[in-house]
Amino acid sequence: MYGYRYGRGRFFYPGELGELLLAMLSVYAVFLSMAGFIFTPRHLLYIFILSFLVYVPHEMAHKFTALHYGYPARFKLILEYFLLTLISAIPLIPIKIIVPGTVLIYSFGPINKEENGIIAAAGPATNIVIGLASLAYALAFRAPIAVILAQISGWIAFFNLLPFGPLDGRKIASWSIPVWLVLMGFSVYLSFFI
Repeated sequence: MYGYRYGRGRFFYPGELGELLLAMLSVYAVFLSMAGFIFTPRHLLYIFILSFLVYVPHEMAHKFTALHYGYPARFKLILEYFLLTLISAIPLIPIKIIVPGTVLIYSFGPINKEENGIIAAAGPATNIVIGLASLAYALAFRAPIAVILAQISGWIAFFNLLPFGPLDGRKIASWSIPVWLVLMGFSVYLSFFI
């Protein structure tokens, strides 16, 4: 197995970047379905950049935080979730679900609660930083597209912070309720109050 932990100098496993690209393209398809039927080259480029910024840094934050703690980690496209994301891209479907894949963390034993919480927090925290930076840019330069990026970044963080099932919020809340509350507060602000 190639990986960071085993000293081979590799940060990505064979096929991992291809799976990440497919996942990001499925996210792009969902956002296109929400954008109406305005498909100018500029519009398509904006949606592509937005799709990249709200999805890829989130997943890579999980991966590189796990690597920081010494755990091999890889992004993995999950076929059933990828297909669910593609179905969500059908314009007439009102509920959009974006879950084409996940970062798998390999460990020979249980990951302690703090490390697991920090690894889980890295993704939503990245979305919050992107959202706040986009909001600051929007306010400084009156850029409406940056407001949209801030809101969608907040929404992605908010959804991931819900403390249920396999979502990041459950791992964060089981480690630190104060950290979860701070992250949730920022995500709510970005999602619903700008």
